[in-house]
Amino acid sequence: MRRFLKRYFARLVPGFVRARLKARAAATFKERANANFTLAETDEALSCKIDLHALPAVNDSFSFQAPLSCKDQLVQFTAAPSERAEFESLAVSALFCAADPRNRVFSFEPSPVLVKRLLEIRELNCFGERMQIEAIGIGDTTKRAEMLLDPVGGFVQVQRFAHTMWAAPEPIAVQIERLPDAAARLGVVPQFIKLDVEGYEYEAIAGALEFLARHKPTIFLELHLNYLDERNLSARVVVEMLGQCGYGFYTCGGSPLKGRQLYDLPLPSVHVVAR
Repeated sequence: MRRFLKRYFARLVPGFVRARLKARAAATFKERANANFTLAETDEALSCKIDLHALPAVNDSFSFQAPLSCKDQLVQFTAAPSERAEFESLAVSALFCAADPRNRVFSFEPSPVLVKRLLEIRELNCFGERMQIEAIGIGDTTKRAEMLLDPVGGFVQVQRFAHTMWAAPEPIAVQIERLPDAAARLGVVPQFIKLDVEGYEYEAIAGALEFLARHKPTIFLELHLNYLDERNLSARVVVEMLGQCGYGFYTCGGSPLKGRQLYDLPLPSVHVVAR
Protein backbone atom coordinates (compact mmCIF):
# COMPACT_ATOMS: atom_id res chain seq x y z
CA MET A 1 0.00 0.00 0.00
CA ARG A 2 2.83 2.44 0.87
CA ARG A 3 4.45 1.95 -2.54
CA PHE A 4 1.05 2.39 -4.25
CA LEU A 5 0.42 5.66 -2.41
CA LYS A 6 3.86 6.95 -3.29
CA ARG A 7 3.25 6.19 -6.97
CA TYR A 8 -0.15 7.87 -6.82
CA PHE A 9 1.05 11.06 -5.16
CA ALA A 10 4.20 11.13 -7.30
CA ARG A 11 2.00 12.42 -10.12
CA LEU A 12 1.73 15.68 -8.20
CA VAL A 13 5.51 16.05 -7.84
CA PRO A 14 7.48 17.93 -10.54
CA GLY A 15 9.41 15.71 -12.94
CA PHE A 16 12.85 16.98 -11.92
CA VAL A 17 12.09 16.16 -8.28
CA ARG A 18 10.97 12.63 -9.17
CA ALA A 19 14.14 12.15 -11.22
CA ARG A 20 16.29 13.31 -8.31
CA LEU A 21 14.55 10.95 -5.88
CA LYS A 22 15.02 8.02 -8.26
CA ALA A 23 18.68 8.86 -8.74
CA ARG A 24 19.22 9.01 -4.98
CA ALA A 25 17.53 5.63 -4.51
CA ALA A 26 19.48 4.03 -7.37
CA ALA A 27 22.78 5.35 -6.00
CA THR A 28 22.44 2.98 -3.03
CA PHE A 29 22.85 0.01 -5.37
CA LYS A 30 25.51 1.43 -7.69
CA GLU A 31 28.83 0.53 -6.14
CA ARG A 32 32.03 0.65 -8.12
CA ALA A 33 32.93 -2.62 -9.80
CA ASN A 34 36.59 -3.53 -9.39
CA ALA A 35 36.87 -6.44 -11.80
CA ASN A 36 38.25 -5.66 -15.25
CA PHE A 37 36.39 -6.91 -18.31
CA THR A 38 37.54 -7.16 -21.89
CA LEU A 39 35.44 -8.34 -24.80
CA ALA A 40 36.87 -9.59 -28.09
CA GLU A 41 35.00 -10.77 -31.19
CA THR A 42 36.09 -13.42 -33.69
CA ASP A 43 34.26 -14.86 -36.67
CA GLU A 44 33.01 -17.76 -34.54
CA ALA A 45 32.33 -16.40 -31.04
CA LEU A 46 32.79 -13.72 -28.39
CA SER A 47 35.55 -14.00 -25.81
CA CYS A 48 35.04 -12.26 -22.47
CA LYS A 49 37.99 -12.07 -20.08
CA ILE A 50 37.34 -11.28 -16.43
CA ASP A 51 40.30 -10.16 -14.35
CA LEU A 52 39.54 -10.54 -10.63
CA HIS A 53 42.94 -9.48 -9.26
CA ALA A 54 41.50 -6.16 -8.10
CA LEU A 55 39.01 -7.88 -5.80
CA PRO A 56 39.84 -8.58 -2.14
CA ALA A 57 41.21 -12.08 -1.46
CA VAL A 58 40.98 -13.01 -5.14
CA ASN A 59 44.03 -13.68 -7.28
CA ASP A 60 42.70 -15.09 -10.50
CA SER A 61 41.24 -14.36 -13.91
CA PHE A 62 39.42 -16.41 -16.49
CA SER A 63 37.68 -16.11 -19.81
CA PHE A 64 34.69 -17.75 -21.40
CA GLN A 65 33.25 -17.98 -24.89
CA ALA A 66 29.76 -16.86 -25.87
CA PRO A 67 27.84 -17.01 -29.15
CA LEU A 68 27.80 -13.91 -31.33
CA SER A 69 24.09 -13.52 -30.59
CA CYS A 70 25.06 -12.48 -27.03
CA LYS A 71 27.03 -9.45 -28.19
CA ASP A 72 24.50 -6.77 -27.24
CA GLN A 73 24.08 -8.15 -23.72
CA LEU A 74 27.81 -8.53 -23.11
CA VAL A 75 28.59 -5.07 -24.46
CA GLN A 76 26.05 -3.67 -22.01
CA PHE A 77 27.60 -5.63 -19.14
CA THR A 78 31.11 -4.43 -19.91
CA ALA A 79 30.19 -0.80 -20.63
CA ALA A 80 27.65 0.38 -18.04
CA PRO A 81 28.87 0.77 -14.40
CA SER A 82 25.57 -0.42 -12.94
CA GLU A 83 25.58 -3.52 -15.14
CA ARG A 84 29.27 -4.13 -14.38
CA ALA A 85 28.42 -4.30 -10.69
CA GLU A 86 25.91 -7.06 -11.45
CA PHE A 87 28.35 -8.82 -13.75
CA GLU A 88 31.07 -8.69 -11.08
CA SER A 89 28.81 -10.44 -8.63
CA LEU A 90 28.26 -13.19 -11.19
CA ALA A 91 31.95 -13.33 -12.05
CA VAL A 92 32.98 -14.26 -8.51
CA SER A 93 30.12 -16.71 -8.14
CA ALA A 94 28.15 -18.36 -10.94
CA LEU A 95 30.52 -17.66 -13.83
CA PHE A 96 33.58 -18.36 -11.70
CA CYS A 97 31.94 -21.62 -10.63
CA ALA A 98 31.29 -22.55 -14.24
CA ALA A 99 34.94 -21.92 -15.06
CA ASP A 100 36.16 -24.04 -12.12
CA PRO A 101 36.33 -27.76 -12.91
CA ARG A 102 35.62 -28.61 -9.27
CA ASN A 103 32.15 -27.10 -9.34
CA ARG A 104 28.92 -27.59 -11.26
CA VAL A 105 26.21 -25.19 -12.44
CA PHE A 106 22.53 -26.01 -12.90
CA SER A 107 20.67 -23.58 -15.14
CA PHE A 108 16.87 -23.49 -14.95
CA GLU A 109 15.54 -21.77 -18.06
CA PRO A 110 12.01 -22.20 -19.49
CA SER A 111 12.73 -20.18 -22.64
CA PRO A 112 13.58 -22.31 -25.71
CA VAL A 113 15.41 -19.29 -27.16
CA LEU A 114 17.69 -18.95 -24.14
CA VAL A 115 18.09 -22.70 -23.71
CA LYS A 116 19.55 -22.78 -27.21
CA ARG A 117 21.96 -19.99 -26.23
CA LEU A 118 22.98 -21.83 -23.06
CA LEU A 119 23.64 -24.98 -25.06
CA GLU A 120 25.88 -22.96 -27.39
CA ILE A 121 27.77 -21.50 -24.41
CA ARG A 122 28.25 -24.97 -22.93
CA GLU A 123 29.52 -26.32 -26.24
CA LEU A 124 31.86 -23.38 -26.91
CA ASN A 125 33.45 -23.71 -23.47
CA CYS A 126 33.50 -27.51 -23.31
CA PHE A 127 31.73 -27.39 -19.93
CA GLY A 128 30.09 -30.76 -20.50
CA GLU A 129 28.39 -32.16 -17.39
CA ARG A 130 29.65 -29.24 -15.28
CA MET A 131 26.86 -27.11 -16.81
CA GLN A 132 23.51 -28.88 -16.66
CA ILE A 133 20.58 -27.16 -18.37
CA GLU A 134 17.02 -27.74 -17.14
CA ALA A 135 14.33 -26.42 -19.50
CA ILE A 136 11.90 -25.66 -16.67
CA GLY A 137 10.88 -22.77 -14.43
CA ILE A 138 11.02 -22.54 -10.63
CA GLY A 139 7.79 -21.82 -8.74
CA ASP A 140 5.64 -22.68 -5.75
CA THR A 141 4.26 -26.00 -7.01
CA THR A 142 4.84 -28.61 -9.69
CA LYS A 143 2.57 -27.81 -12.65
CA ARG A 144 2.40 -26.67 -16.25
CA ALA A 145 1.62 -22.99 -16.70
CA GLU A 146 0.77 -20.85 -19.70
CA MET A 147 3.20 -17.95 -20.05
CA LEU A 148 4.43 -15.56 -22.74
CA LEU A 149 7.67 -15.72 -24.71
CA ASP A 150 9.38 -12.72 -26.31
CA PRO A 151 10.69 -14.31 -29.53
CA VAL A 152 13.35 -11.59 -29.93
CA GLY A 153 14.67 -11.07 -26.40
CA GLY A 154 14.01 -14.69 -25.53
CA PHE A 155 12.73 -14.08 -22.00
CA VAL A 156 9.54 -15.57 -20.57
CA GLN A 157 7.01 -13.69 -18.45
CA VAL A 158 3.88 -14.76 -16.63
CA GLN A 159 2.08 -11.86 -18.34
CA ARG A 160 3.03 -9.03 -20.67
CA PHE A 161 4.29 -6.27 -18.41
CA ALA A 162 4.29 -2.63 -19.40
CA HIS A 163 7.19 -1.46 -21.59
CA THR A 164 8.58 -4.97 -22.11
CA MET A 165 8.97 -7.40 -25.02
CA TRP A 166 10.67 -6.42 -28.26
CA ALA A 167 8.15 -8.33 -30.38
CA ALA A 168 4.60 -9.65 -30.15
CA PRO A 169 4.60 -12.28 -27.39
CA GLU A 170 3.97 -15.94 -28.17
CA PRO A 171 2.11 -18.25 -25.76
CA ILE A 172 4.25 -21.02 -24.32
CA ALA A 173 3.59 -23.92 -21.95
CA VAL A 174 6.13 -23.89 -19.12
CA GLN A 175 6.87 -26.79 -16.79
CA ILE A 176 7.22 -25.48 -13.23
CA GLU A 177 9.00 -27.22 -10.36
CA ARG A 178 9.68 -26.24 -6.77
CA LEU A 179 13.31 -25.57 -5.88
CA PRO A 180 13.49 -28.28 -3.17
CA ASP A 181 11.92 -30.81 -5.55
CA ALA A 182 14.44 -29.94 -8.27
CA ALA A 183 17.31 -30.21 -5.78
CA ALA A 184 16.10 -33.64 -4.60
CA ARG A 185 15.64 -34.87 -8.17
CA LEU A 186 19.14 -33.75 -9.14
CA GLY A 187 20.74 -34.86 -5.88
CA VAL A 188 22.31 -31.47 -5.11
CA VAL A 189 22.08 -28.65 -2.58
CA PRO A 190 23.00 -25.30 -4.20
CA GLN A 191 25.53 -23.02 -2.55
CA PHE A 192 24.61 -20.05 -4.74
CA ILE A 193 21.40 -19.14 -6.59
CA LYS A 194 20.92 -16.41 -9.16
CA LEU A 195 17.20 -15.64 -9.15
CA ASP A 196 16.00 -13.52 -12.07
CA VAL A 197 12.50 -14.77 -12.90
CA GLU A 198 10.75 -11.75 -14.42
CA GLY A 199 8.31 -10.98 -11.60
CA TYR A 200 7.87 -14.63 -10.51
CA GLU A 201 9.98 -14.07 -7.39
CA TYR A 202 7.05 -14.56 -5.02
CA GLU A 203 6.29 -18.08 -6.27
CA ALA A 204 9.94 -19.14 -6.53
CA ILE A 205 10.67 -18.17 -2.92
CA ALA A 206 7.31 -19.21 -1.44
CA GLY A 207 7.83 -22.72 -2.76
CA ALA A 208 11.21 -23.09 -1.06
CA LEU A 209 10.93 -21.49 2.40
CA GLU A 210 11.87 -24.54 4.47
CA PHE A 211 14.63 -25.47 2.02
CA LEU A 212 16.13 -21.97 2.09
CA ALA A 213 15.93 -21.73 5.87
CA ARG A 214 17.71 -25.08 6.25
CA HIS A 215 20.48 -24.70 3.67
CA LYS A 216 20.88 -20.90 3.33
CA PRO A 217 22.42 -20.72 -0.16
CA THR A 218 23.58 -17.24 -1.09
CA ILE A 219 21.00 -15.65 -3.42
CA PHE A 220 21.69 -13.01 -6.03
CA LEU A 221 18.17 -11.63 -6.49
CA GLU A 222 16.75 -9.33 -9.10
CA LEU A 223 13.64 -7.98 -7.40
CA HIS A 224 11.20 -6.69 -10.05
CA LEU A 225 9.21 -4.14 -8.09
CA ASN A 226 7.21 -2.94 -11.08
CA TYR A 227 6.30 -6.43 -12.31
CA LEU A 228 5.16 -7.48 -8.84
CA ASP A 229 3.05 -4.31 -8.67
CA GLU A 230 1.35 -5.19 -11.95
CA ARG A 231 0.58 -8.64 -10.55
CA ASN A 232 -0.86 -7.10 -7.36
CA LEU A 233 1.83 -8.84 -5.33
CA SER A 234 3.87 -7.23 -2.59
CA ALA A 235 7.64 -6.92 -2.91
CA ARG A 236 7.64 -6.37 0.84
CA VAL A 237 6.21 -9.87 1.37
CA VAL A 238 8.96 -11.33 -0.84
CA VAL A 239 11.64 -9.57 1.22
CA GLU A 240 10.01 -10.57 4.50
CA MET A 241 9.79 -14.23 3.45
CA LEU A 242 13.56 -14.26 2.92
CA GLY A 243 14.05 -12.45 6.22
CA GLN A 244 12.03 -15.14 7.98
CA CYS A 245 14.39 -17.72 6.46
CA GLY A 246 17.29 -15.97 8.22
CA TYR A 247 18.60 -13.89 5.32
CA GLY A 248 20.20 -10.48 5.51
CA PHE A 249 20.50 -8.20 2.48
CA TYR A 250 23.51 -6.54 0.87
CA THR A 251 24.46 -4.57 -2.20
CA CYS A 252 26.66 -6.23 -4.83
CA GLY A 253 29.61 -4.50 -3.15
CA GLY A 254 28.75 -5.96 0.27
CA SER A 255 27.12 -2.97 2.00
CA PRO A 256 24.26 -4.02 4.31
CA LEU A 257 20.71 -3.05 3.41
CA LYS A 258 17.50 -2.82 5.40
CA GLY A 259 14.37 -4.43 4.05
CA ARG A 260 12.68 -1.10 3.36
CA GLN A 261 15.60 -0.09 1.15
CA LEU A 262 14.54 -2.89 -1.18
CA TYR A 263 10.78 -2.67 -1.47
CA ASP A 264 9.95 0.95 -0.59
CA LEU A 265 11.66 2.50 -3.61
CA PRO A 266 10.68 4.57 -6.68
CA LEU A 267 12.60 2.14 -8.90
CA PRO A 268 11.43 -0.57 -11.34
CA SER A 269 13.85 -3.19 -10.00
CA VAL A 270 16.87 -3.71 -7.75
CA HIS A 271 19.74 -6.18 -7.58
CA VAL A 272 20.52 -7.49 -4.11
CA VAL A 273 22.57 -10.25 -2.47
CA ALA A 274 20.75 -12.24 0.23
CA ARG A 275 22.84 -14.32 2.61
